[in-house]
Amino acid sequence: MEKKSSIWIKYSVKVPAEFVEPVVRMFTKFLTSNVYVEQIGDPEDKSKELNTLVSGFSKKNDESENLKSNLISGLSLFSGVFEISDISLEEINSDIWEKQKFEPIEIENIQILPSKEYKIKNGFLGIVIEPSMAFGTGHHPTTKMCITLIKEVTKEGFRVLDLGCGSGILGITALKFGAKNCLSIDIEEESVKATIKNSVDSKVLGIESQKQDLINSLDINFKPDIIIANLNSYLFKGGIKNIIKCMKPDTKLIASGILIENYQELKNIFIENNLFEIKKIESGDWSAILLGNNA
Repeated sequence: MEKKSSIWIKYSVKVPAEFVEPVVRMFTKFLTSNVYVEQIGDPEDKSKELNTLVSGFSKKNDESENLKSNLISGLSLFSGVFEISDISLEEINSDIWEKQKFEPIEIENIQILPSKEYKIKNGFLGIVIEPSMAFGTGHHPTTKMCITLIKEVTKEGFRVLDLGCGSGILGITALKFGAKNCLSIDIEEESVKATIKNSVDSKVLGIESQKQDLINSLDINFKPDIIIANLNSYLFKGGIKNIIKCMKPDTKLIASGILIENYQELKNIFIENNLFEIKKIESGDWSAILLGNNA
């Protein structure tokens, strides 16, 4: 059955880099889709106050006007503390966006294919992730860093927990690298469905996907060998206690989605919760950390 097109609204605001975190937290609260952060212009040019763009997407519906009002009200609270631009809105037709020509993406020996029609390149493991407004295309630096770390730590037979799974790409990657099974969790029902579909299209077995809320509680009936958490700082801060409860002494945590400027603060939170850093990698404005458990 052909997928029905929809209209999405892109909400964007420009802020100084040092004040990105509270804006990301607010966007994450109100917008159901991923929130993106990108540098504007030359990062060495300190003359520009508003040098970072925070963007998020939401489907257009009867609640869109209320959503816009809530975002404007929330952003107005920040205007007395730091400089911030007016919010900009752009309507995007998902059908037009998703029918763009997307090329396969190669990360390590993983090839991310935009559809089942593409042939896997020799020597690569193929994953099918259809580009969508809700989950993007797989190009984001945090995805690439996670895949690098997943390849380093995954062993045959490992059990994996993927928190904030989105399209399911990272859990599927772990299975491609030899993991036995993966429980993929997200607060959005759309992510749960997409993860199952993409696992079938990618021809992997062992993926289970559930709707759960990391910050409130996690209902996990096993202790994973690897926890993949490509989240944002707000979710790490609110969910770290629940993440720790899922770990056994030799569980490894891959923590990504961390802005470099927030790295030290989050590292301290991890240390306070008996975790220790094994490795850190960076790409653009982002960092990813491989952590072990001191418990």
